[in-house]
This record gives sequence, structure tokens and C-alpha cells, in this order.
Amino acid sequence: MITKNPNIYGLQFWLLNEIFMLTHIILVKFLVGDFLPIQIVFIRTLSSTIILLPVVLSRGDGKVFKENILINMLRVGFSSAAITINFFTISQLQLAQVSTIGYLRPAVMSLIAFFFLKEKQSRVRWLMIFLGFIAIWYAFKPEASELKLVALLAIFGMFCGSSATIIQKHLSSKMDNLPLMVWYSVGVCIVSAPFALYFWSQPNLTQWVLMILIGLLATTAQFFYIKAFRNAEASFLAPMMYFHIIPVTIIGFLIFSEVPSKNTLIGASFILFALIVLTVLETRKK
Repeated sequence: MITKNPNIYGLQFWLLNEIFMLTHIILVKFLVGDFLPIQIVFIRTLSSTIILLPVVLSRGDGKVFKENILINMLRVGFSSAAITINFFTISQLQLAQVSTIGYLRPAVMSLIAFFFLKEKQSRVRWLMIFLGFIAIWYAFKPEASELKLVALLAIFGMFCGSSATIIQKHLSSKMDNLPLMVWYSVGVCIVSAPFALYFWSQPNLTQWVLMILIGLLATTAQFFYIKAFRNAEASFLAPMMYFHIIPVTIIGFLIFSEVPSKNTLIGASFILFALIVLTVLETRKK
């Protein structure tokens, strides 16, 4: 992984992040049929907490839990809702459909920034937001009404996740990445614990290993994600993120026998094209 080009160096970390996240998604998909999403969330974040908390405390960074408490708690609340809804949608929808809805994330973040942060949006961005939601409507048009409701729930989950991301960006100027990760893991673990324990379903040994592995994979993927954006330009990595649907769709087909509908493929392709155009136009402005 030795290269003088920072973008290529960062891309290598991004690819590692993608490998770990894809493996994470496969394990979640296997488990959500047998357990409530909240239980998987609890064990995942508990695993991450056991790994990360001792590191932070050994560095003498325990004071981070006494700083920015209210805004971190708000981030934890949004994050808890987002990850639980995400795991639920993975159990109900095809992976290609989940990935297609995920492409709305920039649009949702733009709407949040406009209505709550009073950030101005360009006409091109407004057009892309509109077309993105039209594409999602088209992708789920032939689906049963129950799946349409799941899609709406997924969009709400994305609103929660995007809100958490915006708060995290605000906090990143005040806190290092590791304390931010620990706040997330500890906070979501505490929030999910009472629900997970109340609806607890006893895993067998293999399922315990898979759940713990989900936490390890997610923590490692987040580490590589941070390393990628520290080394490479965001404008260079952003287009790479848009092709996430390709391996996800292949995994869904090969492992879970999921065959995406024509509407899903057309809707995803349309959003993908719109995002690439938006990225190119905004990069040129800079």
C-alpha cells in the first residue's frame, strides 16, 4: 500500500472499508431473519464498546464524556434510530433496493441543511433532489403497499442518519475521531440495551460469533473510512461511493437469490447518473 499519490493511497483504505462493510451487510442479512434488529444493534455496539472504550480511557480521554453532552446525546438518539431502521429494512427489502434508497442520502442532507441550518441550495441541487425522489417512487411503483411503507420508513431512517452525520461534522471540530466513535458505540449500546434485553432471543454459538463479528467489522470499516478521507480528497472518493450498488446487487443475487426488478435497476441507474452529474458540476465550481 505504498504510493506517493495521496488520492490512490486513500482509495486503498476506501476499498478496505468497502470490503469490511459488504461482509458486515451479508452477516446482518443472515441474522435479521432470526433476531429483532435492535438485538443485533445492541450486540454490535457492545462489541465495539469493549474494543474502543479501554483505548480511550488508557489515553486519558475519559473527559470526553463530560463535554458536549447534550449534542452528543442528540447524535446518539438519531444514530440509534437510523441503524435500527437500516437493519429492519435489510430484513424486508432486497439489498439492491436498500442501496437504491441509500442514494437519496445527499438529497436528504441537503434538505436538512436548507430547513434547519438555513444553507442555500443551488438550482441544480434542487433539481437533483426532486429527480432523486421521483426515481425512488418509480423504483417502488410496482411493489406491494407494505414494501412501499418500508421504503418510506427507510427514508425516515436516512433522515435520522443524515441528522447524526451533520451533528458529527459539527462535533469533529471539537473532538477527535476516536472519542466520537466511542460516544456512538457506548451511547447506542445504552439506548438499545433495554429493548434488546426485553425482546431477547438466545443465540446459539455460531450466531453469537456472527453478531460479535458484525461489531468488529463495522468498527474496522469505520477506521478505514476515516483513514480514506484523511488521505484522499472528498471530491475524488465521492464518485467511488456511488458504485456501491454494483457489488451489493451481485451479493444479493449470488448469496440471497435476489433478482432486482426492472424498475429498481432503472431507478437506481437514474439516481446514480444524477449524482455523478451533480458531483461533476459542483467540482467544476470549486
